[in-house]
Amino acid sequence: MSKKVQQQHKPQQHAKKTTTTSATGLLENINQWLEARDKKVFYTLLFLSTLFSLLLFDSKVTLGGDDSSYIERAWSFLNEGKFPYFQGPGYPVFLSLFVKMFGIKVVALKFISVFCQLGFVWVTYITFRKRIPYLVLFALLAFISFNSFIQYYASQTFTETFFLFLQSICLYITFRIIDNINKEDSFVDGFKNNYKQWLLFGFMFLILTVSKSIAFVTIAGVILYFLMNKNYKQVVYAIVAFLVFRVLYQLITTAAFGANETNQMEMMMRVDLYKPQGAHETFSTMIDRFFMNFNTYISWHMYRILNLRLITNLNVIDVDTIVPLPALSYISTIILGIFTFLSYKRNKFVFFSSIYLIVLIGGVFLGVQANNMQSRLIIIAMPLIFLVLFYGVYELVKRSSMMQFFFILFSVIMLIITMGKSVVTAKQNFVALKKNMAGDMYYGYTPDWENFLKMSKYCADSLPDSTNVLSRKPAMSFIYGHGKKFIGQFDSPSAPNADSVLMGWHKNNVQYIILASLRQNPKKNNGHVINNIHRMLQPIVQQYPQKLRLVKSIGTEEVCELYQINY
Repeated sequence: MSKKVQQQHKPQQHAKKTTTTSATGLLENINQWLEARDKKVFYTLLFLSTLFSLLLFDSKVTLGGDDSSYIERAWSFLNEGKFPYFQGPGYPVFLSLFVKMFGIKVVALKFISVFCQLGFVWVTYITFRKRIPYLVLFALLAFISFNSFIQYYASQTFTETFFLFLQSICLYITFRIIDNINKEDSFVDGFKNNYKQWLLFGFMFLILTVSKSIAFVTIAGVILYFLMNKNYKQVVYAIVAFLVFRVLYQLITTAAFGANETNQMEMMMRVDLYKPQGAHETFSTMIDRFFMNFNTYISWHMYRILNLRLITNLNVIDVDTIVPLPALSYISTIILGIFTFLSYKRNKFVFFSSIYLIVLIGGVFLGVQANNMQSRLIIIAMPLIFLVLFYGVYELVKRSSMMQFFFILFSVIMLIITMGKSVVTAKQNFVALKKNMAGDMYYGYTPDWENFLKMSKYCADSLPDSTNVLSRKPAMSFIYGHGKKFIGQFDSPSAPNADSVLMGWHKNNVQYIILASLRQNPKKNNGHVINNIHRMLQPIVQQYPQKLRLVKSIGTEEVCELYQINY
C-alpha cells in the first residue's frame, strides 16, 4: 500500500485488504472466487444489464410530461437559441446534440439513456473495484443492472440515468483524489501534484450540478467528508476548483444567452411548484416538508425500489396508495447511521458514499415539494443506499458462519425477486413495445390520452405552423405534433370569469384550444377529468357562446375536442 494511502485516518488504513482477507468462511470464498473471475463476471453483468435495458425499453413518452419537456427544451436550444435554465440545463443541452442528429425521433433519443445506463454500470465498476469487497461490488452492479425501477429510466428522456452516469464519474474522480492525499505535502505541492484531477473535479461537478438543481448540495457532501478527515487543504481545493468553473459557466451563459430569469430559490419555496401565485413555505413549514418527504421516500419509495414493499404498477402510482410508515423511516435511519459508523471504521470509500448520500437525500427532502411524491426523486440516491446497506450487513455478519449463510441465502432470494419482477414487467411491456415499434405510436395509452395525442397531431397536420394552440400538456403535444409548438395551460384561477380568461388568452395570442378528457385517476374512467381548461371555458360558454367554434372532435368515449376562439 502506498504511503499516501496509509496517511488517511488510521481506522481505514486496511480498507483495500478487506477485499480478500478480512472476511472468513463463505464470504471469503465468494470474494476469492469473484476476484479470480473479476472481468468475466463484470462483462456478464454488463451484457445482462444491456439485455434488461432492451427488454424493459418503453418507446412511449410518459403522462407526466417532464420527459417530453426535456426534448422540447433541447429542440428550442438548438433551433431558437433559448438556453434551458429551468430544471437544469445540463441534460437538454446534452440531448440537443442528438436532436441535431436524429430530429424529434423519440425512440432514437431514448436509446441515448440506454447508453448512459451502460456507462453508469461501467464507471461504477471501475470506481469501486479494489476499493470494496468483490461480493459487495457485484451485488451493487447486479442491483443497478436488474432493478426494474432503475432500468425504467434507462429508456426515458428523464435526467435520472444521465445524472447517475455523471455522478459515477464524479465519484471516480473524487476517489482518485482521496487515494492521492498526502498530508505531508505543502499547500502548493498538494495542488501541483494533483492539479489535473482537481480541474477535472471542478468541471465534472459543475456539469453534475447544472444537470439537477438539487445536486448543488453534492459539493457540500464532498467538503463535509474532507472536514471530517481533517483534509483541510482538500476543502480549499474543492471549493476553488468548483467555483472557478461555476463562475466561468455563469459568465459564458449570461453573455451568450442572457441572465437566468428562473428564480430557483423562489420555485423551491413554493408549496405547489406549478402555482407561483400560491402560498410559499415558512421555516416551520419547511421542517414539515422535510419530514413529510423523509417518511414518504424512506419508508415507501426506498423499500419499493428495494423490492421490500409490495407494488402493483411500476409506472402509475395512485397517491392514495402511498402509505408512509414513520416508525420504519426512523428505524431505517438508525440502521443507516450505524452502517455509516461501521464504514468510517473500515472503508473510507463506503464512508464517503455514506456522507455524500446523507447530504444528497437531505437536499432532496428539503428542496422538493411534499406533494410531488415521485419515486424518480430518490432514484439518484438508490445505488448508494443499496451500497451502504449491503456493505453494512456484510460487515456485521462476516464473523459468524451461520449468519454468512443466511445473508447469502437472503441475497440470492432478493436477486431472484428483483430479476423476476423485471421479467414480469418486460412481458407486460413487450406487446406495447412491439406495436409501437411497428408504427402504432398510440398503442399502450388509454383512450383519453390516445385521443389527446391524436388531436395534437391533427393540429400540426391541419393548422398553419404559425397557429397558436392551447394544450394541457404542451410538451407531449409538441412530441406528437412533430415539433409544432403549443401554449401550456397548467392551472386555472380559483374563480375564473369570461372577460379575464379571454383577456389572458388574447394576450398570449391563443387561437385554438384543445379540450381533452384526461382522467384524474389514470387507471379509471370514472368521469373525473383534469378540468382546469374546462373551468376556464365554462364562463365563456355561458356568457359569450358565439366566441367558440367546435372545429374537430376525436373519439366516442373520453372525447377530445378542438375549439377556435373568435375574440
